[in-house]
Amino acid sequence: MIAPLAAAAQELGTSESLRLLDLPAAWVVVLIIAPVAVLLAWLAYARESIPSVARVALSLLRLTAFGLLLVILFRPVMVLRSEEVRPAEVLVLLDDSASMGIADGYLGDAAARAALAPFADGRLEDTSRLELARRALERQLAPQLREGEYELRTLRFAEDATPYENADELTARGRATHVGDALRRALGNARGHHVTDVILVSDGRSNGGSSPLDAARAAAAEGLPVHTVVVGDTRPERNVFVELGEAPSDVLEGDEISIVVRVAGRGTEGLGATRVMLEELDAEGRVARLVAEEPVTPSETGERVGLVAPAEGVRSGATVRRFRVSVPPLEDETLLDDNALEFSVRISPEKIRVLYVEGYPRWDYRYLKDLLKRQDQNLSAQIFLLSATPDFQQEHSPGLASLTEVPTDRKELLENYDVIILGDVNPGAISPDPAKCEEFQESLVEFVTRGGGVLFQAGEYENPRTYQGTKLEELMPVVLDAQSGLPYQGDTTRELRPTLEDPAAPHEVVRLHPDDAINRVLWEEERGLRGFYWYSPVNRAKPGSQVLLRHPSESGPYGRHPLLVVGYYPSGRTMFLALDSTWMWRYRYDERYHGRFWRNAIRWLALGRLRGGDRRFSLASQRTSYGLDERVGLEARVLDEDYRPSDAPVVHARTQGPDGDVQEHELLLVPGREGQYRASFEVDRPGLYQAWIEEGGERVASADFEVVLPSRESADPTPDPELLAAVAKVSGGKAVSLATLADLRGELPGGEERREPIASTLEDAWDNGRTLLVVLLLLSVEWVLRKRLELV
Repeated sequence: MIAPLAAAAQELGTSESLRLLDLPAAWVVVLIIAPVAVLLAWLAYARESIPSVARVALSLLRLTAFGLLLVILFRPVMVLRSEEVRPAEVLVLLDDSASMGIADGYLGDAAARAALAPFADGRLEDTSRLELARRALERQLAPQLREGEYELRTLRFAEDATPYENADELTARGRATHVGDALRRALGNARGHHVTDVILVSDGRSNGGSSPLDAARAAAAEGLPVHTVVVGDTRPERNVFVELGEAPSDVLEGDEISIVVRVAGRGTEGLGATRVMLEELDAEGRVARLVAEEPVTPSETGERVGLVAPAEGVRSGATVRRFRVSVPPLEDETLLDDNALEFSVRISPEKIRVLYVEGYPRWDYRYLKDLLKRQDQNLSAQIFLLSATPDFQQEHSPGLASLTEVPTDRKELLENYDVIILGDVNPGAISPDPAKCEEFQESLVEFVTRGGGVLFQAGEYENPRTYQGTKLEELMPVVLDAQSGLPYQGDTTRELRPTLEDPAAPHEVVRLHPDDAINRVLWEEERGLRGFYWYSPVNRAKPGSQVLLRHPSESGPYGRHPLLVVGYYPSGRTMFLALDSTWMWRYRYDERYHGRFWRNAIRWLALGRLRGGDRRFSLASQRTSYGLDERVGLEARVLDEDYRPSDAPVVHARTQGPDGDVQEHELLLVPGREGQYRASFEVDRPGLYQAWIEEGGERVASADFEVVLPSRESADPTPDPELLAAVAKVSGGKAVSLATLADLRGELPGGEERREPIASTLEDAWDNGRTLLVVLLLLSVEWVLRKRLELV
């Protein structure tokens, strides 16, 4: 443990010294008194006829006597002082910002690895900068300062500096590094203390606050040298890193998993191609198999790479698949933390249960109902065609009953379906009974509110025209105005193709191919999918909704008309499709992309209900990504067995981070919001996290979130030894690295305590028999010599 900044321990001591109270000015003694005394002593024997040696001896005796008398005249006293002894203090500023949580590899730097190994309790490449610095202070610097009788005072800093007592207070969570502000705070704390040196331990990457060099000049003005210790691999950055671009959080059993990563590099010019690997992990986190590998050339701008994990080889009944994406480290790479990342994808063993209601047998109905009812382990559907005759056997998946009417009861919808597709139907004509039509609309709103998904596919007659002014208008992710749903007045003889709203990062619903360029060709070019001749114009998406496809040319007051829009309400998901010609996508490609689009759309709509399995539970992170300095927020919605909001006061959840540790959390009931629970908490390291709720020993709901370094800390986490060297030079200190910390020994020699007098007493030194005895002795010796020389 290292002591915090406080008043230094003070000791009392005494000292003695001799002073001449009446001593004249030095020039009087040197120029007048001393020459006169010498002259008188010499003249006393200058005329005597005696040997030269005797003359010198007698003169010296006379001069000594004169000197002794003069000292007595100057009043010699013994001064006895009582003193307060203030030990020298050394302030240590330890960087506690998020970049100090990075672990450097020191690959290819054998000297640094050997010097730092004593400070790493495990593998050096797994030990963070902060852990190395803390142990170096405790194991090397602190003992050295104790040897020199220095008091060690410590402060941790990120945006501000505060004292700390033990290692538990060091978190490496600060959102920025303000070196200048930390130095100024240290100078303020040093006032009133006997501080002789300041030691700044940091990676040196100052990204805010006042100027570190101005603060160093202020320290120099106060006579305080600042010694700097740079932490981290200071060689020119050479780093290859991988970032997760897109990955589904949930898939259905039997789905292949497509992900997109970005591989970039710094200091990798001339490196050439390397490879990015997608590996599947087992339950213990060990690599089970390599599932995909692609060549990549790292660059500053980065390269997007698509990887696909096939469904084959997955254990039957598995509920989660864990993956690691990695690029091999370079021989002399400076950062290893970002060469690999791990993530999990939940597998829902349940079938997505779909209700498809259509007004008449248009072409899209004919192909979509065949796709839905085809034997599929992940989908089951019931289809109802409103224009069918009473004796018509409504379509359905094997094993399900044929519907005799559209279900309208809220509990029936919640218990039996995950996604509802409304084709070109009038919501007021769902049933011959107007009360049931009203009930259907109310039940559908509650269905979506509680996590269900609904898709509105436009048609030439009813959808979306008849939805204006109804309860279902609230669910739609587009704004309906006076022009919405009017008969299309454009040219229906010309084939058009939609344009992707974001072709470089397409939404999962419109990602038909993992390669972005090929995916764009499929949607937008003639050699891709067939286009459309008709669409239902709407002017704009609602705020918070996301446009996925737009008309290539026709526009309104808010820009080009949206063709495919997705949104949320509030836990459920909604979609509006302005086209009725998806069946044409079967041309040339058969069901390959037609089926993939509908599968993507239905899966995305169902995820609000399928996150974990039990449809009475849902768990979500308030955001998908958090800074390390922020609190994570989880929100759960829980229904009882009757699908009514739960009133239990607490729901328990668990989280697991990148280190594999599992933490327990309590989600408390939100006042006034039955069935809704929230919790917030901090995490101690960046990475991907999974949260889940268990019921009866099984996971019933789960969610993922990512924790990243704060933006200013992640922008450039490399050390800045040049800045720290400049701070040391300006202040008169010395710059070293953590590996050469022992070089500071010469700057801290010890013995720098300060003594401050408290009281003093005076005692005459001549007023005693010893002084008289010395004078008599001198005179006696002179008289004896004079007698022998017959001068008396």
